[in-house]
Amino acid sequence: MKNYEEIQNIMNQTSKIEYPKIPNLYPNTRYARMLYNDFAGSKGELTAVTQYIYEHINYNYNPELSKILLQIAIEEMRHIDILGEIIKKLGENPIYVNSEKKPWTSENVKYHFHSIDEMLEYNIKAEDAAIIGYKNAIKYTKNIYLKNIFERIILDEEKHKEIFTKLQTII
Repeated sequence: MKNYEEIQNIMNQTSKIEYPKIPNLYPNTRYARMLYNDFAGSKGELTAVTQYIYEHINYNYNPELSKILLQIAIEEMRHIDILGEIIKKLGENPIYVNSEKKPWTSENVKYHFHSIDEMLEYNIKAEDAAIIGYKNAIKYTKNIYLKNIFERIILDEEKHKEIFTKLQTII
């Protein structure tokens, strides 16, 4: 239980840091479409939410792990909400497609793992992909407010990676 308390402390580290306010934005279809990959691409926030909810349900025999997965899924829901609002303010409709307009599919969710360790390793790689996506979003905008929002989201994604890595040592 002590180890799970440590993880809960990690979870709480960034929870007190506010997300920056989403500014008014000029329409920018090209940038909005780029964000669709982070929003609903195969490695985007919609996939993260559904992946972690699935894992939360599937690993409910381990209540501590299940609770952590649910908490992370809820944070990912906040990210998808923020991205959706940004996409809308950029003049696009926040629909569940990737940047090539391919619809999101439940095939993006990995449903079978041979072990919890394999699942955790998969989640670490997914968090790495999310971090890369947000770093690209930062690279392609000059808007300091959007950069600050994406940097705040990256803090969460790095925390998730830290949690999954810590879980590998205790499970």
